[in-house]
Parts: sequence; structure tokens; C-alpha cells
Amino acid sequence: MNEVDLNNSKVRRGRPAGGAQAAILAAALELIKERGLAHVTTREVARRAGVSEASVFYHFHDKVGLLQAVVLAGLVTLEELDLVALSSSEDISLADAFFEIGSAFESFFDRALPVLEAVHADTALRVEFAERLVQRDLGPHRGIEILDTVFANMADTGRIATNVDRRSTALLLIGAAFLRSWSRHLSEGALSDRLPTLEDTAKTLAELLGKNA
Repeated sequence: MNEVDLNNSKVRRGRPAGGAQAAILAAALELIKERGLAHVTTREVARRAGVSEASVFYHFHDKVGLLQAVVLAGLVTLEELDLVALSSSEDISLADAFFEIGSAFESFFDRALPVLEAVHADTALRVEFAERLVQRDLGPHRGIEILDTVFANMADTGRIATNVDRRSTALLLIGAAFLRSWSRHLSEGALSDRLPTLEDTAKTLAELLGKNA
């Protein structure tokens, strides 16, 4: 299966392709949250997005490609981060840098979890979804790799100790973001106040990892 090209610029029905793609992704996410994946079809997605069903297949090939794109679209919160500034700027405290990164991952999980829950409820879909993740080298390890680079730069610029286990640190921060998002997803927010705040988590990490720790 070829990788989905989210930057295809072909115009359809008077709507820029980027606009059509965004509308399709938003419609798919809305319908999954409202009805569950079992009751969502590409025809329903197209109707909600205001495009033809053929447009859904044109941009995303099939339902699995669409679902993966819905999940990956949540990465925009990470892409918008200025990781260079967060890792090296003296104008941003270490705690604030950790908080910004953790917030971006929480936003990603908030979007991804409803889709992933729906995918895992369908055995055949789960297998196909997992196979394509492997093919495209996607998964939780990619977040670890991103933060490994950020923390390496923090160590090089003297913001954190050079002997910090960067990958384990990345797992701690991403894991905290995931657990907070998962708690909201499971309880519709009812259990959110039972967990440490992300601000406190970021502050604790900064205290533990600072170069003078």
C-alpha cells in the first residue's frame, strides 16, 4: 500500500484539496466520536465533509488509510512546537519547556484515543492498521525519538545533566501525557483531578533533570 500523500494539491469540485482533506478528516473524527467506528462509512464521512465519496478514496485510498490519517493529523500540535527554542532558549524555563511538550502530546492523545479505541474493537481492522504502522515505521517509538533529540540538545546546551537517560525521560513525559488523556477519555473527565497536573509533572522533571540536580 502506498503512503498516503496528505499534501496532494489536486482541486476537486471547486474546493482546494487541502481543504477537502481537512474536511474529510474532521468529519471522520466527529462521526467516530458520535457513532463509533462500526457505524461509520466512507459515504457518511463524505456526506458530512461535503465531498464525493470518490474524493475520500482519492485522498486516503481506503478506510484504514483514512483512519491512520485521522490519527496522524493530531501530530500538528507537535509540529507547531519550536523544539529548537524549547530545548535551548534561556527565555523558557526547563519546567515550561517540559510543560509545552507534554501539552502537545496530550492534545495528540486526546484526538487519537477515540480512533484507536474504535480500531481495536474490530479484529480485522486492528491487524491491518498495525501492519501499516509497521510498514510506515510509525508508532510510540517515533515520539521517543523526537524527544531524544530534544533532550540531547538540552544536554549539549547545558540545560540538563549530560548523564540523563534521554529515552527513559521521554517515556516518562509521554507516558504522563498519555495517562492524563486516557483518564479523561475513560471517565469523560471525572477522574482528571485524581492525577498530578501536567504543570506539577513538568516541574518535577525539571527539578530531577536540571544540570545542578
